[in-house]
Order: sequence, then C-alpha cells, then structure tokens
Amino acid sequence: MKKATLFILLISILSCSKKQDGVYEIPVKEMTDTEYPDNPNLESRHSAAKQQYFSTILLKDKGSNLFDLDLISQEDSLCKITLNNLPLLEMMPTAPDWIKKDEYLTYIGVINQEWNRQQVQFNTKQFSVSGKSGMQITRVDLARNCLNSYLWEMLVYAKDTDGKDKLFWQCWFNFPNDLYAEMFETRNQLSFDTFRKGMENWIDPPSKLIDLQKIRQVKSEKEVEFVVKNQEMYPLNGERLRKRKNIVCPKVVNKMDDLLNDSTTFATFSIPGFYNTKDPRKTELSRLGILQKVNKRQIINALGKESEELEFIFLSNKDPKTITKFIIGGMDMSLIPTLPIDIANDGWQTSMGIANHSFYETFDFQQKHLTKDNGFYAFLLDDKNNWLDSHKVGIDGPLFHFDEKDKTKLHCWILSFERHAFVGHFVINL
Repeated sequence: MKKATLFILLISILSCSKKQDGVYEIPVKEMTDTEYPDNPNLESRHSAAKQQYFSTILLKDKGSNLFDLDLISQEDSLCKITLNNLPLLEMMPTAPDWIKKDEYLTYIGVINQEWNRQQVQFNTKQFSVSGKSGMQITRVDLARNCLNSYLWEMLVYAKDTDGKDKLFWQCWFNFPNDLYAEMFETRNQLSFDTFRKGMENWIDPPSKLIDLQKIRQVKSEKEVEFVVKNQEMYPLNGERLRKRKNIVCPKVVNKMDDLLNDSTTFATFSIPGFYNTKDPRKTELSRLGILQKVNKRQIINALGKESEELEFIFLSNKDPKTITKFIIGGMDMSLIPTLPIDIANDGWQTSMGIANHSFYETFDFQQKHLTKDNGFYAFLLDDKNNWLDSHKVGIDGPLFHFDEKDKTKLHCWILSFERHAFVGHFVINL
C-alpha cells in the first residue's frame, strides 16, 4: 500500500469519534506484530498479551476542564478501565505566560511540546477496573504522541507470572479534533489556528534568533572543566536496550562516537505512532562531533527563581567551522538523581523546548510539577543564536545525573532522536 493511501486510511480509522451529551465515543486502533515488527516492546511484554481486547474509549466532559475516561472491552462486560477526573489541560501543549511577550518563542515552545512525547502513568489507586476478566491490571498510561495534535495512545500493564508489571495491551486513537482545539485555546488564551498547520502536519518552523535575555537574567558565568566519554559505549538496558534494533545505520555500535556522523539513521516514528525502520530518519550528528567548551551560568529564570544554565559549544567533526550550541537552563537541580553509570537510563530527562513535561512521568509527579511553574528551556542554536531543529540534527534532549562517587560532577547524556540511543556523554565539574 502506498504511504499516502495508508495515511488516509489510518486517519479515517482513527477519526470517527462521536459526541452525544458531552460524551465522545472514540474507536481505538491496534497493530499486529506483523504490522509493527519494530515494536521495542515485543521482547518484554506480558506473556499473555492480547489484541482485539478493548474496542472503544468513552471520554466524558464533566465540566471545569475535567474528564472521565472509560476504556471498554470488545467482549461485553469482559473488562472496563476507568480514569476519573482527568485534568487533561496539563497534557495540552502550553505557552507559559513568561514567553508570550515574544511571538517566536511562543511558537517554538508550543510546537516543541507537540513534537515531543508526553506519557503519563496512572497507578492502581488512580483507576478502577470492572468486569469478569479478573486481569491484575497494575498500571494504565495515557500518551500524547509526537506526530500531530490528535494522535494519542493508551497502554495497559498487568502483573505477569514472574511477578513483574509488563505491557499487556496498547492502542492508538484520535483525540476529538474540535475538543482539542477548544482545550488548547482554554489552556493558552491563544487561537489554535495560529499553530494549527505546524501541529497537525509537522511543518518545520523557520530558523530565527532565540533571544535568551527574554527568558533569563545572567548573574555570573564561568567556563568549566569537562571530560568527554564518547569513546565509550552507553549502558544497554531499559529503553536503550529495547530500542537498539531501531538504529538503522550503523548496524554495529561499539561506542557513541560511532553515531556522531551524518550517515547515522534511526527508525522514524510514523502514523499512528510506531517505529518504522523502512523509513530511516536522517541526522546531522556530525554537528555534535567535538565538544570544544562548556560554560556554566548562574541565572534568574523567568519565574524569578535562581537556577543554572549550561552552554555546550560543539564543533562539527565534518566541518570544524560549523558551530552548534546546546543551551540547557532553568533546571530544578533537586530533581536530578545520583546514580552509577550502569543505570544512567534512570536519570532525569526531558525534551527540547520550553517548560516541557518529561517524555514519561507519573500522574502524581505531573500534578506536582505543572507547566506554569516550570522555568526550564533547552535549545540547539547556531553560532548566531538562531534556532536549530533538534529533530533534524538527531537529538531529543538531555539526561542528567550526579556522579555516585563525587556529587560535584554532573553527568550529561544526549538522547538521540526518539531516544533510541545516547549520542553524547560528558562529565562536568561543577
């Protein structure tokens, strides 16, 4: 089937939600193993994982920007999972008030939030299960994936025979379009039409100047010592182990330096939300080939809080005249754990952009760390401070942890496109 035909078919399947009396009836889409051979969960999912288990989502508008969500099984009375009083506005791409004075920053902030996954985990006390199936469902995740505004996912986890919680079932669905636009405008007090094209169709924004003075005030600055660890291999566990098969080129990776060239390609994330090695995503990772300098700044962020900013200045290993700056600022350092290298995957991670939620977080964490209270920002810039599309370069964001033996040393890892790999590891002497 041609891509265009497949795209139209998937959209038509996913978009047939019906609204009646404030309740949206939304069909779900599943993918078989044949349809999704590059699924990173194939080797680690529940031993009794099912397909054609659930069929429909009922999304109920309760007013006051709260929603109930029912996941209904195919077989009548087999299983229903209910999430009550969902504050879904916190899953809307958001322009915090402190960037609205700059039109370009506002656009880049909102678009980057749409382009990056936000998956929220609900644990047993935060959902109810009814029906005759008797499944030990231990966790339910709701995700707004990074392909367009309306493509969302649900994932259901259950306890397996080995006592571990594993993925039991997954679906894709189309969030009601009119409701999404309405919620976006409620959330941001901005017209959805201003952002619609880029959020519905992944249209690349123009590269313009990022004026950092508009989002923070620098109190002090110094150059800091660092050690480059790119001649080493990253720890192959967790998400990096599951996604190793989605590195299309090179097939053999023995160290991170093997990935720092423009021939590196990764599986593309394709509609409705699956990794596709048959459509490799090109990169410009040579831009991050040589770390020349690291600057550390003490700042007052846009929320008036003291924080830190790190500026990594890279020279391309393809053309040393090409300079790329990786700016990360407004971090809440208390969120960064102390870890050994072998479990670096458990470090604090987040996506590129402004005031983003992380790729994965629990519902409790989300509600304690709201977008409006988040002064974080991360950009790739050229030598003139013009914004660069991190997805084109081939990265998704930073991951941090403190050194387990010396807490004056901060480990910064760079997550590749779709977090398939690490493409940088630097130890910074704070």
